[in-house]
Amino acid sequence: MKKLKAAALSPNGAILLAAVITLFAVPLRTFQFLNCLDPDTGFWTVRDVTVPVLYGLVIAVAVFAFCISLFSGIMPKPELSKKKDLPWGIASILMALGFLWDAFANVRTALFTYANITDTEELSMTYQLISSGTFARVGQVLFAVLSAAYLVFFAIGKLTGTDLYEARKVLALSPVVWGVFRLLVHFVEPISYKNVSQLLLEICLVCFAMIFWFAFARIASSVNADSSMWLYFFGGITAAFLAFVCALAPFMLILTGRGELIPDSRPMQYVDLAFAIFATCALFNAMPKTVGVNSRDEFHEEPAPEVPKKISREERLKEKARLKEEERQERAYLAARAAAEEQGTLESTFEDTGAGVTEVDVDAPRPGKAESFWKAAEDGERFVVSDKE
Repeated sequence: MKKLKAAALSPNGAILLAAVITLFAVPLRTFQFLNCLDPDTGFWTVRDVTVPVLYGLVIAVAVFAFCISLFSGIMPKPELSKKKDLPWGIASILMALGFLWDAFANVRTALFTYANITDTEELSMTYQLISSGTFARVGQVLFAVLSAAYLVFFAIGKLTGTDLYEARKVLALSPVVWGVFRLLVHFVEPISYKNVSQLLLEICLVCFAMIFWFAFARIASSVNADSSMWLYFFGGITAAFLAFVCALAPFMLILTGRGELIPDSRPMQYVDLAFAIFATCALFNAMPKTVGVNSRDEFHEEPAPEVPKKISREERLKEKARLKEEERQERAYLAARAAAEEQGTLESTFEDTGAGVTEVDVDAPRPGKAESFWKAAEDGERFVVSDKE
């Protein structure tokens, strides 16, 4: 795969491309809410040219994000910066609030569904709870709360410049499991996905968001993060684009007083809008800022090794003379010490070691390999001449 990497291909291009297409796709989706959708059911009432154009833009962003992220030769290091990041910290708080709002909305829906279920001979209570998606909503509520808790840790880390979130490895996977339960809720809804465009777009959004959250969890927790960076960009770019399309258009209708055009069956998903903001901050934080594989601002070139200073001939001679003098003084000291220990008699009997040496020259150079030198015998009374040390 490394051979297929393009050295000049950066994920920054995919991010900028998605941003430009978003500026065109959100007004297009708003136009569809105003003119092409039934406000009661959410079904298409008019299938004009905007329908294939919108789907074409979604496919284009997904394909470009996949190709550029996969084959990019310019990728940041697979870790999150430990520096303070105020925008990302605020976005994390908004993301946590989005998860809590999603939990609240699903609790209310689950209670309403449960209140309208009656146990009959044909359909048991358990079957109706499963088929209506109530059980799946309970799981979605649980992991939405856990996801909010993790985002609080992450927000504190970004606002204080610490890695408080890094130790929450299991909790980091909560948004991924939340996405699984949300998909289950969507799939059990008895509705035509082709006719309800908002539902189809939300399903695509959740799928790509799960890819992003999974890569995000691995990078934030430093668990097998090396192969996650391209998934981080691919899932994040595509999911952020879909989140803006799905959530920003109805949010603009609410702000302009046209909220009645939003179908009751597909209400405004504030968690998707919060995700769009969070993913955008995450992507801009990870954008490569220097060229090169695994590059990042924190990396600096290693200093060049120091070149040893040249020594003049006079300095070398002085150093050589100094070493010889130290060596001579050391030999004299050892000889004097040995003489003192043997009561000043160096003429004691010597043990012949077979080296052919019967006398000791205390002024000889230091013994080296295959050289003879003297040392005290084991009995402490004699000196030994040896060539083994």
